[in-house]
Amino acid sequence: MWNTLHSPFGVLNQGGRNKKEEERERIMVSTISFIQANMQHSIAASGVLTRTVGVKGIDMARVQKQWYRVNCIRGLNIPRNTHYYARRKERPTACIIARNMNACGLPGFSCRELVANLIKHIADGAERRLVVCYAYLPYGSEDPPPSMELEEFVRYCKNDNICLIVGCDSNAHYTVWGSTNCNGRGESLYAFLITTNLDILNQGKDPTFCNVSRYELTDITWDPMDF
Repeated sequence: MWNTLHSPFGVLNQGGRNKKEEERERIMVSTISFIQANMQHSIAASGVLTRTVGVKGIDMARVQKQWYRVNCIRGLNIPRNTHYYARRKERPTACIIARNMNACGLPGFSCRELVANLIKHIADGAERRLVVCYAYLPYGSEDPPPSMELEEFVRYCKNDNICLIVGCDSNAHYTVWGSTNCNGRGESLYAFLITTNLDILNQGKDPTFCNVSRYELTDITWDPMDF
């Protein structure tokens, strides 16, 4: 399922540009558009996402279960985009694909199921810094969400007053973010969320998960309450 979000940071322009213009855009980015998708390790889904990002000019894709072969992400070779994920022995399940904006990966905070980026942007005429994090919270995990890595990262950003946007496939149900019911995973994740300075950005109740028996909303985006 696709989950597209336009944050207050907005959309970059496309078209023929020389290197100087591209460098200026990298620094002056003031709006960012996002898309979130579960690839289910599918070649076909990778092709659909590649076309969608290219045609719609999406600035950042938050991807999970991407097609991965021979120690490399495959099928998402989108021009002028960079892949960010934990380059370790285990196969990554979370990835951020970002256009050539002024962004850099944060490998020290990234792991198999979490990836984070630092982005410089312009707000009120001044340069600001924003961290975008994407986390996959697998349903079969032994402990309820959030994962230890996500919890520690959110606390770190809060303590250092770092502006943070979190996108996640929570595999958790809670009516506050649009699910049809609540389950234990959702209660655990919501109990954590209310201890942070983050707010739920979801709008509407369009499902982000579907199978033959049910439709559900489990993809969540959080951002600072004063954002």
